[in-house]
Amino acid sequence: MPVTTIPPASELTFQQIQVGDAFRLEKRFSAEDVDRFAAVSGDFSPLHLDHDYAVAAGFEGRVVHGMLLAALFSQLVGMQIPGRHALYLAQDLAFRRPVRVGERLTAWARVIGKNPTTRTILLATEIRNADDQVAVGGMARVKIRDEESAQPPEGVAGTPPVLQPGRKTVLITGGSGGVGSVTAALLAAADWAVVVHYFQNEEQARRIVQQITASGGTAMALQADLREAAAVERLLQQTLQSFGRLDGLVNTASGELFHRPIQDLEWSHFSQHLDVQLRAVHQLCRAAHAHLKKNGGAVVNVLSQVVQDTPPAHMADYVAAKYALKGFSKALAVEWAEDAIRVNTVSPGLLRTDLTEHLNERIFKTEIARTPLRRLATPDDVARAIAFLLGEGASFLTGIDLPLTGGQVMN
Repeated sequence: MPVTTIPPASELTFQQIQVGDAFRLEKRFSAEDVDRFAAVSGDFSPLHLDHDYAVAAGFEGRVVHGMLLAALFSQLVGMQIPGRHALYLAQDLAFRRPVRVGERLTAWARVIGKNPTTRTILLATEIRNADDQVAVGGMARVKIRDEESAQPPEGVAGTPPVLQPGRKTVLITGGSGGVGSVTAALLAAADWAVVVHYFQNEEQARRIVQQITASGGTAMALQADLREAAAVERLLQQTLQSFGRLDGLVNTASGELFHRPIQDLEWSHFSQHLDVQLRAVHQLCRAAHAHLKKNGGAVVNVLSQVVQDTPPAHMADYVAAKYALKGFSKALAVEWAEDAIRVNTVSPGLLRTDLTEHLNERIFKTEIARTPLRRLATPDDVARAIAFLLGEGASFLTGIDLPLTGGQVMN
């Protein structure tokens, strides 16, 4: 049947979409719907088309194709969240119970994560039957194309914002990455002046600063190779020249992840991770000490679930570097306590970011299955934990590690 009237789709932008937003639709699939899908897909299984066969197989009647059910997620994304600006990137599906022809269904999509770096949203998707039982569940990743072609004005990254004395300032290393960018946006919304540090990805840093300033926040992007002491000093001086103070330091920068058995690891592989996880953090903390001490500031270092209990195989270089950062953070917390500088860490479980996009989808599904809360950690989860540790609510906390593992780690 040709479509004669195309219903209008929503036009939500990345900025308008918020974590927690939920969208729904209701549907009953008729026998005609199933027949037409069989003709289009070529799936003529008698379980879907033959009532008597389905009953003999132990079902109450014809069963709707699983992929026809999944079309409801396509409708939610293409018409509601975000609608016109959607580019579907990924969808995993778990079929938990069969759906009969004519059964009333409710499909849901709930936003559980946003990544400003890639302009993607993460959706928890599910279809429930009339008894409120989950028939289909899964996760979707959708790119928002509303401003994809828009280029930030020249000089955004390097143009100092107007100095606003008294406003707390935070420097976020790796600020153009998944966790760093979300943290920058969250803290800017909480009235922090934000320095978005980047190493190579200037385009993403510019985009993040533009988004923050367009929302009324204060931010600037600065480049530095944190492995170089001179670059670290220059980064601190540019921060102080622009904002006049430093109250928070968040270290999210990380190197590329590779999987290699220990017998294939050279010392250079360990050094590469140690340079980012330990050397860079040590140099930056040492340079920032006097400024953090002046304002009773706080440091938050991002670790990983790999420092909790049993680490993953084939990542010994990364695991060793994260353990080194964990030990350094605790030592720092002890020494800097007398200066009223708090030092804490967060250890998130597996995240979907640019660093992990190369991983097999099976790894993500396995991690979800072994997590009591039945989902992956998101950059938003990490950002909120960082914001808490920087804030007044954590004023009597130092030397602690928050495991953001959805229940896999319970202290």
